[in-house]
Amino acid sequence: MLFVLFSLLLALSSMFFAVNSGHTAQKDFKGRIALFPFENLSVDKNALTSVMPVLREKLEAKGFDILDEDSLNQFLLKERIRCTGYITKDTATKLKEELNVEAILVGSINSFSNGENPQAGFSARLVSSSDCSIIWANHASATGEDFTSILGLGRIKSIEILNDRLINRLLESFRVSQPEKEIESTYRIAVMPFQNKSKVKDVGMLATYMFIVELFKSKKYVPLEYGEIRCLIVNLRLKDKGELDYKKTEVISESSGVDGIIVGTVDMYHEGEGTAPPEVSISARLIDAHKDKILWSNSYQLKGDDNIFMLDWGRINSPENVAYQAISKLVKEMSKTKWH
Repeated sequence: MLFVLFSLLLALSSMFFAVNSGHTAQKDFKGRIALFPFENLSVDKNALTSVMPVLREKLEAKGFDILDEDSLNQFLLKERIRCTGYITKDTATKLKEELNVEAILVGSINSFSNGENPQAGFSARLVSSSDCSIIWANHASATGEDFTSILGLGRIKSIEILNDRLINRLLESFRVSQPEKEIESTYRIAVMPFQNKSKVKDVGMLATYMFIVELFKSKKYVPLEYGEIRCLIVNLRLKDKGELDYKKTEVISESSGVDGIIVGTVDMYHEGEGTAPPEVSISARLIDAHKDKILWSNSYQLKGDDNIFMLDWGRINSPENVAYQAISKLVKEMSKTKWH
């Protein structure tokens, strides 16, 4: 009996230490974070007013010092920054020097719609103001139906509740320290904007941002912040998405120090209607930036019902999640590529 009691107390003390250690680790970060308004790729023009206050509230609840909105808006106005879904090294440096910002959280609202089956999805990256490197990145998306249990309970019918749940999921892994990767065995990758051949607006950028997130999670790759890529696109006057002239690869490599360049295309993006499942087809190629040759290429076409194992269990209701699964498969396979 005493042994059981002792074991229980030991387990409780361990849980207390783990919880408090995590809480302290969050507060150990003394720097200030600038929360940029996410790039709204959804059909709801007012999505930002629903998403950003909840995101700020949850970050502040975790103990982080978030730059006040007035200071941020004045800075964005002064620097004439209109697109806040990414950040350049120059802008990050100015934030550090002028407003004592240590990191910037940028991201995109990929989907946000109400109705009988609400849907939402976000991609986000935390970028260091010191060198514009990505510190943390994640993606979260779902429909209200995804929360339905085996008894038909739990389905979310409110976009407000779904929004809250998904932001919690997005921030579950939130951290302010660089991930542990062996520098000698990693490759710096630039992800060029994906070409969109589908009839759905902005899914090319949606795929671009999700590809960066998945590369960040891989131990083999270090993706550049998209803001740096955007600068290269403007400076080199690149227009065609999904393609890249070999003559430009050397310039990109010298300008950014990347080892590889990803170019790709969203060939199909069907959102699904009625009983028809969502369906997505995405192709990508990895170019060796030093040798101007293709190291790897592949494509995936997936349907939301490809993984059903019983009744409707395993069905993916969100086209965004189907796309993310396809991208995850592409990055996983690409990680096996041998560099020469």
